[in-house]
Amino acid sequence: MSRFHTVIVGGGCLGASAAIAISRRLAAMGRSPAEVCLVEKMVLGSGLSARHSGIVRAANADGAAAMLADEATRMWRGLKQHWGIDLPVEHVGAIWIAKDPGTGSNPKWESLRESLRQRGIDFRQVDHAEARRLLPDFVRIKDDEVVYHEPGACQIDPSEVRRTLYEAIRKNGVTLREKTQVTGFERNASGAISAVHTEHETLDCDFVINAAGPWSPSIFSSLGISIPVSVEPVHVANWLTSFEEVAFGMPIIADYVHLAYYRLWRDGEIHMHQPRSRGAKSTARAFAECPLHILGADFMNEPSNQTLGFSQIRIYEELARQRFNNVDRTVYGSGYRSYFDITPDLRFILGPDARVPNLIHSLGSGQAFKYAPVFGEMMAQFVTGGGKLTTLAEPFAISRFDDAYMSEFWGRVGGVGNSLQTEGISL
Repeated sequence: MSRFHTVIVGGGCLGASAAIAISRRLAAMGRSPAEVCLVEKMVLGSGLSARHSGIVRAANADGAAAMLADEATRMWRGLKQHWGIDLPVEHVGAIWIAKDPGTGSNPKWESLRESLRQRGIDFRQVDHAEARRLLPDFVRIKDDEVVYHEPGACQIDPSEVRRTLYEAIRKNGVTLREKTQVTGFERNASGAISAVHTEHETLDCDFVINAAGPWSPSIFSSLGISIPVSVEPVHVANWLTSFEEVAFGMPIIADYVHLAYYRLWRDGEIHMHQPRSRGAKSTARAFAECPLHILGADFMNEPSNQTLGFSQIRIYEELARQRFNNVDRTVYGSGYRSYFDITPDLRFILGPDARVPNLIHSLGSGQAFKYAPVFGEMMAQFVTGGGKLTTLAEPFAISRFDDAYMSEFWGRVGGVGNSLQTEGISL
């Protein structure tokens, strides 16, 4: 049996970031950084973190999330100060494209621009001439579109992040347990977790951080608590293009007319994926079907998830054709299926769980990679005495998903529109 200050469940970018931040804070307090134990069922960064597009931006319609994203962007840019390890970051900026309703601007996007301005985040409308100056020649901007520019957005190669996570874990003395599955928990008289059981050993601890994303419901179900997290599929395609066409680079493109994100990827590829669905019923249905609850990481790493079917490639090709004029001479390079982890309101779950006094959640709701450094610092503050980031977590507390909220949420998936109910009728 081993004794730890904090045990972190889940070795993705959020779990690793928390482990690094807590170990550094313990070391500054004169304690051993090895008192932090990071437990991962597979290998570090092997789930959603390895399948992320590596886009880091601050623009967000949720004001609290925008503040956290802005801080995370600064941390990614100066990571050595926070983790002791350098990381290559491409400072490319982002171009956001929206529909012009005929007024020369888009009211919703103007509202977003003003909200971000009040928080000190640079997000501004640019004319088409400026947009064309910032973009490669093959990118179309149409007359009935408005364009916004976020100069501070950046992009990172997820494989570089994974390497950096390993280096920072080693450098900062974190105890790492890979290929180790959590099998249960012990609770003391006050209801707090006193030990984490794994398939190899029992880990006594003062705090537990849940950074297991959509695997959380099954891992923590033995505590008698419900964690409302599920997954929504997303497809990723990489298009081979000419190095000559993208010789000067390309900003991130957030195309909200055709609902697609693009970024320049390694080996002269344009990396493409669609944003998550925001419909209430589709979100509720994802919870009803809950694929990861049964299959866990085996589903995530199933070999067929490493490729795209012909029909999905053609759909993405048509979307890309709407934005790029060179698609007919562009080659499909590779693709795969990934997942967004989602919550009922598509926002994070951050902070303590009142049902288990020493359990703290760090769940990214599909955007973990972007927020990883700041969420890690937030978790360090929670377990070592508080700080301003713990206050920023308040809007994202798990307590908002009370019985009344979840009853109303599940009501959205009733009737024959629910695929599970339709399946039952057909039997």
